[in-house]
Amino acid sequence: MKKLVFLITAIVLTAMSAKTFAQSTGIAPAPGATHEYTITPGNSGNTILWTVTKGNLFTDAGAEAVISTDDAATTDIRWNVTSAEIGTWYYVHVVETEGLGATACSNEKVLPVQITASPFYLDIAAANATQCYDAAVVVSLVDPSTVNYDHGTATIDFTVTPHNLSASYTGYTFDLALAVPAGFDYMTTPPTFSSNASWDGTTVTVTDNSLVTISFAVDNTNTYDNSSAANAQNFTATASVSEGVTINGVSDNGADGTYNDATDVARPNTSGIGYN
Repeated sequence: MKKLVFLITAIVLTAMSAKTFAQSTGIAPAPGATHEYTITPGNSGNTILWTVTKGNLFTDAGAEAVISTDDAATTDIRWNVTSAEIGTWYYVHVVETEGLGATACSNEKVLPVQITASPFYLDIAAANATQCYDAAVVVSLVDPSTVNYDHGTATIDFTVTPHNLSASYTGYTFDLALAVPAGFDYMTTPPTFSSNASWDGTTVTVTDNSLVTISFAVDNTNTYDNSSAANAQNFTATASVSEGVTINGVSDNGADGTYNDATDVARPNTSGIGYN
């Protein structure tokens, strides 16, 4: 008997999980999603009219369901609802009318739609938790008694991975930023991306549903000499991603919505040369 109870419980929990975390579809759209709806008219010359109601068959959904073209056999509907609307029922109506005036004859079909939470989210991971600069220190003389040290650049790599994207839609976007201390510049040489992504300086656009690799060349523009601290050249670069959105408008549904990871760049903290 206990085994039967456990089995039933497992089935119920699985069903609830599937309902809560299903991919966004036309009958279970996630907040912000756009989906296509279509009919085959009885006659090609008939008049088509799409509408959406909320909670029942009569209350207009208004701006919560935006229809792209209300008089065509195929239309897109964007579900502009907030997370508070998850679980609410909407009804997509289509009326096909043949003829005009007193001789008009119509038919109506209705599709129930329930807003569901999306499982889509992003994460970011640094390739290395710690690393060195790309090359050796360049030592130069300002004058016979003054030595300068140029530490150059450190190439820092990150990977952004999408989770639970719908196979029905291809692509996503997110905002990208890198935090580094003063005197460290990562835009002298702009970051590079895997071939499936591009960046406008703020937003990364990805053309498929795959992960993205990002490479920052951080240039240490500070001037160091023998009076500088032994660890003065060390720094931390923290990359963050936020505002993840799928190509059809579903927003990142992670716990925070903003994710970051960091790489610590350092050389051996060699002291100045002592003498007697």
